[in-house]
Order: sequence, then C-alpha cells, then structure tokens
Amino acid sequence: MTNIEWTEKTWNAFVGCSVLSPGCTNCYAMRMAARCAAFGQQQYDGTTRKVNGNTVWNGQINRASDRKVLEPLSVRRPTVWFVNSMSDLFHENARPEWVREVIDIMSKTPHHTYQVLTKRPEQAERFFHEDSDVVWPDNAWMGVSVEDAKRLFRIDVLRRLPGRIKFVSAEPLLGPLGRIDFTGIHWVIGGGESGPGARPCKVEWVRELRDECQHQGVAFFMKQWGRPGNNPLASECPAGTKLADFIKTADPHGKGGAMLDGRLWREFPD
Repeated sequence: MTNIEWTEKTWNAFVGCSVLSPGCTNCYAMRMAARCAAFGQQQYDGTTRKVNGNTVWNGQINRASDRKVLEPLSVRRPTVWFVNSMSDLFHENARPEWVREVIDIMSKTPHHTYQVLTKRPEQAERFFHEDSDVVWPDNAWMGVSVEDAKRLFRIDVLRRLPGRIKFVSAEPLLGPLGRIDFTGIHWVIGGGESGPGARPCKVEWVRELRDECQHQGVAFFMKQWGRPGNNPLASECPAGTKLADFIKTADPHGKGGAMLDGRLWREFPD
C-alpha cells in the first residue's frame, strides 16, 4: 500500500530520474532512492549522487527485478496503481522496450486502473510518434505535473496524448496558475510541498485552482497543505500550542492538513 491519498499502490517497473523543473527540487523520491540503495535494493544503485550535501537524481534509469515488473499480473483484486512513482515513464533515458513492457502489462490487466504522471509529455508524444503500433489502454490514465504558470504548456501537450482519463497534478503548487483551459481534462490534484525545505503554498493559489475546476466541471482533489504553516487554519492556533500539533488535531488529513473553506475536497473523475 501507499501513503499517497489518491492511489492504492505504487508500481515501479524501472527507477531513477533527473531534475527537470522547480517541482523536482525537493522530490521525496530522490532521498528515498538513496535510502533504498543503502538498504541493499540493487535497482536503486547509481541512481542518485550528492551535490553540496544534497541527494539528487543523476539521470541513470534501472529496470527493476522481474518480480517487481510483473507484480500487477499476480494481483487479482482490482487495484489503482500509481505508475513509476520513483521515476518518469517517459524519461528520455528509459529504454523504449521498458516503456512498451509497462504498457503491455497494463493492457493485459484491464481489471486494474493505472495512473501515469509525467513531467515529460513532449517525450511521451515523441514515443507514440516513433512507435505508432503501441496502443494505450483505456484503463491507463495519463497525467502531467504542473507546479507553476511556466509549466502550463504541459497541459496543451497532454491534450494531444492518448488516454481515456487525463489529469493534472498541481503538487507541489509553487505559485498561482491563473486562468487555465481544462478542456479535455478530467481531474486535477492540488497540494503544497512537504518535507525538508518545503516551500510556501498560499491558500489563494489553491482556491483559484479549485474555483477553475468547479467552473469547468473538473473533479478536484486537494491532497495536502504540506507545511502546517500553509494551512489556512494556522491563524487559529492558540498561543502556546505547537502549530504542527494543532493542525494534526484540527485537520488530520494528509501532511499539514487538507481542508479548504471548511471541507475536504477529495473528488475523483467518473
């Protein structure tokens, strides 16, 4: 199982990535990959390095063991899988045969639902252009990460990609996105950054995103505020009470809480 509120399990047929845009700066997966390598999980060997004392991806992509790659085939219960939480399915260094293998397994398990999230929709578009025989299955959702207004172009590319359900992850949300055209988009995930060095996420950014979803009929899922100080309930913290403890009690959803305007927004696409 996983602590990610909008999915049930993670599936990593290959691991490793590289920093691409500001949303990658504090990626939890980089630190986790280094720990996994230290604990002897060989598929993570060589995927990270230290830069000024910080763990970062180095662009090396490793295929997982056959057991891990084939895992969904052995699970009979219909399950929602987040694909490549420790990589990017369309990373430029991933071998095309590995990507085809993932797509083939998704196609062979129509009882499952797969959520594919990429920061590289242009690479995905190139993959489908160069391998036109590949058929993207209906049980695989296609999504892009959009952490700030400069990354809105990814939504335009997403519209050109295959996928019965298309979604946008605005997490970590690092700035206002403004007016967005969500034509052809079915689901939006919002949230603030958590962990070491977490950056601010202002309530007006999330509220604007929520309002755009409501106006355009798109399901909205607020995952978390990340830092307790991002939570709008922080202003109600009594004097002498630790903010983190107060938020855990007042809004015990996700990291730093997840309530917005008095309710929990946990919508899913139809």
